[in-house]
Amino acid sequence: MKGLIWNCRGIKKSGVSAFLRDLISKYDFHFIGLQETMQSNIDDRTLRLIDPAGLYLWKWIPSRGRSGGILSGINTDSFDVGSFLEGKYILQLNLYDKEKRMKWNFLNVYGAPHEENKMEFLAELASFCSKNQEPYVCAGDFNIIRYASEKNKSGMLHRHSHVFNSIISAQELIDIKLSGGKFTWSNNQDDPTLEKLDRFLISKDWEDMYPRTIIFKLPRDV
Repeated sequence: MKGLIWNCRGIKKSGVSAFLRDLISKYDFHFIGLQETMQSNIDDRTLRLIDPAGLYLWKWIPSRGRSGGILSGINTDSFDVGSFLEGKYILQLNLYDKEKRMKWNFLNVYGAPHEENKMEFLAELASFCSKNQEPYVCAGDFNIIRYASEKNKSGMLHRHSHVFNSIISAQELIDIKLSGGKFTWSNNQDDPTLEKLDRFLISKDWEDMYPRTIIFKLPRDV
């Protein structure tokens, strides 16, 4: 099974639709999670540009102004989508794997980028995770690092990191190691700050369903 998790930083930004379309054609993803769409509505034209063959069922959370926005796509050849749960920072789709004949849930996450909202996001994350009775994936841009080593410059650990780590520990989530690069975000300065803000968390029973999970960092071409 293959999935794509990507902060696109604007679904209608020049080049994004073509980049996604090419990735989908090349890798034939089973599920897709995009963050920071920066759109209050995802219209049919935008979806056709990404998915011209109509292979996916799409569900989204609107942005707040030009900030945020989540878009999830599920390949309907492989999965049935039973229901969904929409939060402020998380979109959960409840799936049925047609081949394995088993249920699991996909949580697409875009964490609060601003300090004043991070505890609200973490409370929502803890609530979603604790209520899940099925195997699940919790993936996306969390906008929080876990350890000082997830930043290229020295400094104090993020003050919300211990809460984030406590949630991961309490829910016994597995943080899959990223291959192909250590960091996922840059401030794009001459002397850049680099951080790992994106990650792929899985429950133990999801790992039992889909063992030997590997995640790769794709080159950002747009």
